[in-house]
Amino acid sequence: MDEIRDLGADVVVVGNGNLDFAQAFREDLDFDGPLLIDPELEAYRAASLRRGHKEILSPRMPLNALRSMRKGFRQTSVQGDAFQLGGVFVIQTGGELAYRYASREAGDHPPIEDVLDAIVADPAEFEVG
Repeated sequence: MDEIRDLGADVVVVGNGNLDFAQAFREDLDFDGPLLIDPELEAYRAASLRRGHKEILSPRMPLNALRSMRKGFRQTSVQGDAFQLGGVFVIQTGGELAYRYASREAGDHPPIEDVLDAIVADPAEFEVG
């Protein structure tokens, strides 16, 4: 978060749960950025993110979970659609999409270096992932 904010950007989280889930997320992760809820999944569909059963049950999932646990994150109860996969987007101030990453399986996240590069890159020069 500090690196992103040092670049003049912010993290906005869009979740599919209800308001209670959003408040628990904010408290559990001590998240102080904008947190939006989209229980109708309009943003999810507009972003063409993935959903699937085999992606959730990937053989790499235990490794992804172990990596998260080592960083201090623990999976708690699932809220909303358990088969919905997430994504990361960098949107420039003028609305230009500078970076897109759609998770391929549970626990799949882009390299932070790619996200940071996209924040400082000219959107016309950055290849959207």
